[in-house]
Amino acid sequence: MANAGASKGPDRFFIKLGNDISAVEEVRQALLAYLENFRLEPMVVNRVEVILEELVSNVARHADAASYVSVGAEYADGAIAILIEDDGAAFNPLEKRAPAAFTDVESATLGGQGIPLIKRLSRSVRYDRVEDANRISVVIAA
Repeated sequence: MANAGASKGPDRFFIKLGNDISAVEEVRQALLAYLENFRLEPMVVNRVEVILEELVSNVARHADAASYVSVGAEYADGAIAILIEDDGAAFNPLEKRAPAAFTDVESATLGGQGIPLIKRLSRSVRYDRVEDANRISVVIAA
């Protein structure tokens, strides 16, 4: 997939791609390369990967009208702040009701587990609609 724009420096990371499932891996690799600058614990990097994959793949799978997905990140003050943006129809995934808890795989509901997982793995999660864009901001303790 053609990269519509990327930049990284020691302070900030940004990439903007077309809304396609292939964006997940491209964004993941680029963000991991940026995070290498900070020598983070493997557990922190894993949290970033899980959260990033969930949010970017949600845009690709569910935001049909979105033409792009962008990811910004910054490491400061012992935390990683990530901002995911798309230009799809307004949708706040944080308002969606979590599926019922399950005790075994057979009774598990497919789908709907991503946002509760993101909430558990992060310090904070926030949704904003800014002009014509959906924005999810996540802060992960490092």
